[in-house]
Amino acid sequence: MQVTDLEMAVLHAQITGNDETAQRAFSEKLAASGDLSGLAALVHAAFVIAARRKFAPQWNRAEVIRYVAQVRTLLNERPALLDPLTAEDELRSAVGEPITATHEVGAVAAARLSLLLALVASLDLNDEAVANLLGQARDIANPMLDK
Repeated sequence: MQVTDLEMAVLHAQITGNDETAQRAFSEKLAASGDLSGLAALVHAAFVIAARRKFAPQWNRAEVIRYVAQVRTLLNERPALLDPLTAEDELRSAVGEPITATHEVGAVAAARLSLLLALVASLDLNDEAVANLLGQARDIANPMLDK
């Protein structure tokens, strides 16, 4: 299995704020296969790349906690969308810290996507840089899907 062009389009539209296009492409993807594993792998890979760009090589726990708090503040209408412990664990894991805690799958997915959107914004990536990030993420996600 490989990340499809449609999955790339869904995430690109979501990241660049084209919500209507993202929703339409997501609905098309869901109707076509019902399988979201490629999209999930793509989000995860893109999130890890963006987190490492933002925080690596040096980071500390307080910095991660502050960042998650800032992102939750931006979600002022729906702060519960981002569970702080899940988000902090996901960020710490992305930059290489072993995490033993387990979190609900939906909370992990919401954390990865919410943080990815925030990371892209804080890294000030233009459309070309987003496309590059997603290309790198696709290269990482494809072997994950082959397992």
